[in-house]
Amino acid sequence: MRLPFLGIIFVLIVPVCLAQSSAESRSSMTAPHKLEFEVASVRENKSGGQATSNFPLDRGNVYFATGGVFSATNQSLVTLLIFAYKININEFRGGLMRSLSGWAITDRFDINAKAETGKPTKEDMRLMLQSLLEDRFKLKTHREKREMSVLGLYLAKPGKTGAQLRAHNPTPSYSAPLPVPVEGTPVETLVGLWPATCGDGTEARTSKYRIREGGRDMTMNAIADWLSGAGDSDRPILDETKLNGMFDFVLEFDPESLGREGVSSAPHDDSGPTFTEAIKEQLGLQVKKDQKAISIFLVDHVEYPSSN
Repeated sequence: MRLPFLGIIFVLIVPVCLAQSSAESRSSMTAPHKLEFEVASVRENKSGGQATSNFPLDRGNVYFATGGVFSATNQSLVTLLIFAYKININEFRGGLMRSLSGWAITDRFDINAKAETGKPTKEDMRLMLQSLLEDRFKLKTHREKREMSVLGLYLAKPGKTGAQLRAHNPTPSYSAPLPVPVEGTPVETLVGLWPATCGDGTEARTSKYRIREGGRDMTMNAIADWLSGAGDSDRPILDETKLNGMFDFVLEFDPESLGREGVSSAPHDDSGPTFTEAIKEQLGLQVKKDQKAISIFLVDHVEYPSSN
């Protein structure tokens, strides 16, 4: 199952890469009681329209002050779970998707809520949404460690990354949206310019036989996790590069190569390389088989949401 698309959240406002202050990285709401929305409504959405939200519902830190308002339209429970609990792609392994009812993946919901204070952080919003899901969806979850076969992500050459994996440059001003790259821009030039949102990966199909994965301002742990879904790997990919700091990357490969990595040549003129070839040629990385204990996110109980 390909999972990166779950992290692509469409928003009504253009996302930009904003540095998050240390104050915003922790809760600004210091009350000892459980964080909850003051008022909230949950409604089923059968419009088939675009999924929107008033700030990015992803695992990253990009956040737009909303005056305490949380607005999410036409969103699946899976998307809400990923945001609320910051679920990594690797945590799906043997866990989340197998323990959910079909409606939790296919059905869509509108949530409109307001916090007591007008200045909640993104982490506050996550905690308040957790409380809402536990109340209206009767949600019960836990994380546990499981030993399983994994793929370690290593540098192909010591101390050297590929041209399409670079340290993130935090110095430019991101007070305005990044310009949309001109069509035909060389892929190497896109590193650090695409996607518009920071802190999580994005996927785009550039042709019938070529797909692009990319991210900005991501740790190598986050990049390895994203590649687990991008490569449709039956083993989680874990970072073993020992590279610290934040990075930007862009990767292009032939999606039809997934599951047939032994194919040595692309069958179509506009095909990209295979997934493993692209990781090595473009990112300067390679994968090796290993055995490790990893975290798994499990849903113990969930019900269709109660009426408002």
